Formats: sequence, structure tokens, C-alpha cells
Amino acid sequence: MCGIFASFANKTSGQGAAHSHALNALQHRGPDHIDSYVSPDGRVFLGHTLLSISTTSKVSGRQPMITEQSVLVFNGEVYNHKALRERLVAQKILFETDSDTETLLRGIESEGWEFLDLVEGCWAIALYSLTTGQLFFSRDPLGEKQLAFKVNSEGLVLASEAKAILKTQAQTRLDSSRILSDLIFDFFASRESTYFESIKNCRPGKVYCFDSIVGIREIYTCHLGARKPDFPLRRKLAHAVSSMVPEHHPCAVVLSGGLDSSIIASLLKTEMRDMPFTTITASYAEGRNDDLEYARHLVDHLGAIDHQELQVNAEAVETNFLAVQIALEEPLHDQVYITQYLIYKRIADLGFRVALNGQGADEFWGGYYYHYGLQDLYSANFEQTIKHFHNLSNQRGLHNLLTQAELTRLIEDNLTARWANASALQTMLMEGHLQAMVSHEDRLSMASGVEVRLPFLNQALVKHALSLSTEEKVVQGVEKAPLRTAMTGILTDLIRVRRKQAFPDTPRNTYIKESFLTDLAANSSLFSTAEIKAVSKSAPKLEWRMNAVNAFAGVMAGAR
Repeated sequence: MCGIFASFANKTSGQGAAHSHALNALQHRGPDHIDSYVSPDGRVFLGHTLLSISTTSKVSGRQPMITEQSVLVFNGEVYNHKALRERLVAQKILFETDSDTETLLRGIESEGWEFLDLVEGCWAIALYSLTTGQLFFSRDPLGEKQLAFKVNSEGLVLASEAKAILKTQAQTRLDSSRILSDLIFDFFASRESTYFESIKNCRPGKVYCFDSIVGIREIYTCHLGARKPDFPLRRKLAHAVSSMVPEHHPCAVVLSGGLDSSIIASLLKTEMRDMPFTTITASYAEGRNDDLEYARHLVDHLGAIDHQELQVNAEAVETNFLAVQIALEEPLHDQVYITQYLIYKRIADLGFRVALNGQGADEFWGGYYYHYGLQDLYSANFEQTIKHFHNLSNQRGLHNLLTQAELTRLIEDNLTARWANASALQTMLMEGHLQAMVSHEDRLSMASGVEVRLPFLNQALVKHALSLSTEEKVVQGVEKAPLRTAMTGILTDLIRVRRKQAFPDTPRNTYIKESFLTDLAANSSLFSTAEIKAVSKSAPKLEWRMNAVNAFAGVMAGAR
């Protein structure tokens, strides 16, 4: 995983210094090498920071990669690049490196954007055509790799993280509609906008084209849809895990003690018996953490695993709050983000560059059927879903912030733009909740220079899940039934039948308090004290979150 930054100026640019600052803002994503390309007319800039993982040497993985046709910067992994390379070699295409970057570039040049449909992996790319003078950019269909962009009268700027784009502009303004959406939808809000005015997220699976004449447009949509299972689920799970094990580096597993991460650890042990790996589990200094006990049970059951335990206390949470806000680029819903950040920091300190994580299973296998209390939305239509969230908004006291008409418009804007031919909740899970979760994993891992890989987002595995009905996933009240059945005899039954639990949050009253947040807010508050009190009468839990939004505003104002 790496960092990419690109710009296309409508006129000759004098932004060289700003571009360097922007690229330097991504160096945590790629500490091994930093380089850039500038077009002869000075209007196009492509920059890249390298975290070397997939190649035998850091030299062969360096970017931008330039051919006679194109210039490419790429962040991601092509797990089947050897098979794709064989396909291209059969077409008499010659290669100069062993990197998956070149496989991707040569494939696009040879077969067009349809080549992305053959890729088993994830990507965020920017490609400048030396023949047409156009800039193309895209991210994978599940949105695993992040890519934000901004278009205005001056041209286009895009980057792996919004903070790089912010380096090219004079002021940082927050998007209040985006922030208010979170108070209604929690993690289910649309992710098409970032938390900064005028900076958007690329839509997963879309290929965009930009030039100074036509501007920006979508030109291709990568395919990801349901299909009938062609192999047993157990086999697909094993392939998803084994395909993501790095060839040249050891890896760690973020082990929560829940079903999903335990499946990954168990399959690593059974499928790759000779490969040592390390697991890491977080716990809190205050209070009991059941996840830790389940993780210890699994490690004892599997045997011969280096298990690391990270104990998080109040001091660590408070000390790392600012760093997490800068890394995350959004307000904290809760304090668990800081724990996740500390997990990846420990993984980096242990010398690992790659970590496997169970994120993505719940969205596709019915894991949230009961967890968020949204069972009715599995069969709800568009109008019913709008009504549900409108009622929820009023229950939360958000009518103290917005009129009923404003609430309705905000809810419709979140839902209409991403409606698809799927159930209401499945659409929201894929295009809202999943996008939030993978964004968090990307930002919090890359802050420490660690690439997180998500086996449950293997395309074949996702397509298998999409082919199943809710009734096939939730059987006799038990969520993720197919996964549990597939792991019979492999995963210890104590964990295999364990019900869905949230990743443990910190003891809120013991760790970061409202007073800490209000001190950070300074003069940059989005919500007044009166507004926070009015809303918290109906929804006490929103008091902390609204103060956290104010703290985020204060942190970002000071970040520049």
C-alpha cells in the first residue's frame, strides 16, 4: 500500500511547491521512496510514496511508472497478478519489472478499463495518457482503497487522503451536511462526500476521466454482482486468506476473539502450516474484556502462535487523540478508533508491514442483522427507509438543529444518490457502513506504515455472499450461518457459535471526557452549548459525539 497524489491544472501551474507539500503529507503511507512526474507543459503532476511489499526489491516497485503510452501511480494490491501477467505475456507483451503495478498498467493499456474486472485485489490509481492528454482515476468496487478528489475552475486535484488536497488550498472548511448526516445515520451515512467542503470521495468501482475541455466524467463501471457459488464456501475462504499472505514479508493478524478474525487465524494455521505469524489483541486497563479471553482460547487451541496483547489505558487514549484525529480525517463516533490506531502502531513497532483483519464480513453475511436493531430494513423499500430515519432523527432531538424539511432533504440526499437494485439495508451496508469501516482501517493502519488486508472482501467471496438470501445467512436467529457451517471442524466451537459482538469501545467515563473535548474545540465549534444540551435531552449519547465534532473542528483548524 502506498500514497498517491495527482493534479491536472487547466492552465500552466505554478503549484510546484504546493504539490511537494501535498505529497510529503502522504509520506507516512510510503516511507521507502517518494517520487513524482511533471508533464512537459507543467500542467499535470503525479506523485507517489512507496511502501515496498510486493516486489523482491524496492527499486522495482518505484513509481510513477512510465511507458511509451502512460504514466501511472497505484496504491493497492493485485493478488492474482502472476496469472494476469501470464495472460498478457501470451499476447506478446513484454515486462521490465516483477511488480503488480506493471501488470496492472500493461493490462489497462492492452485491454482497456475492462481489464480491471479481471483483477483480484484492490486499487486506487491515477493514469495520465501521454497520447490523449487525459487523466484517468479509479478505485476498486468495494472501496477498500481510498481516493478523494476536488474539481474547480483551476482543475482537478486527487489524493489517497484529503489532508494532501488541503495542502493545496488556503483554508480548511468542514462540510456541515456531511457531519449532520452522521448524527442521523451513524456509520450508514453516504460516503460520497468527505468531511471537507468541495472534496469528494471517488465512487467505488468507477473510472473517471478528466481533461480541461470536457471536465470530469464517469466512463466505466467495474463489475461486482451476485453469481452462483462455483466452489464450496470453505474453499473460497481458504483461498481468500492464503492469497493475501505477502510473499516477501511476514504478517500479523488483528485478532479480536470474534468469529471473523478467528476464521482468518485458523485458516492461516491450517492452510499454511509452516508459516509463522503473530496475532495481536487489545484490552483495557479498566474493566473486563471478554474478547481477550476468547482470543487466548483460540491461540491455545491452534498452538505455536506468537500472541501479543496490547493493554490500553486512559493516558494512552488521551495522548493519541490528536494523532488519531489527523489520521482519521473525521470526527470520532467513539473512542475505539484510538484503540485501532494503537493496534497498528504496535504492529509496526514489531516490524510488520502487513496485517490481516476480519473487517467486511458482517456487511455481507448478515452480521448486523440484530446488532444495530435494523432487522425491518432488510425488507424495507425506499419510502419506508426514509420514514425510519426521519422518526429516528426526531427521537434523537435533531429537530433542535434542523427543520423537518431540512431533515427530510438531508435523509433523501443520503439515500437517493446511492440507491441500487438491492434491499435498503444491503445497499446501506455496502455503500455506507462498509465504506466507513474500510476507510477507518486504511487511515489508521497507514498512519503507522502498515498495509491492512481484508480477506472477507475477496471478490469471489463477496459474490458468493450476495447470491444468498437473508434467510440463508440468518438461520434460526443465528447470523452468519454459512460461515459458521463452513468452519465446522476447523474453528473451535466455543468461538464458532459465539454471537456477534462489537469491537470493544473504551470505558467512556474513564477515558476521554467532554471537558477534554471542549478544550480542543476553542473557537471552532460547529455546535453551540445550547444545541448540544437540547439534543442530549433526547439522546444523551449524542452529547459526547457533538463535543467530539467540535473538537475535530478545533484540531483541523490548528492542523494547517
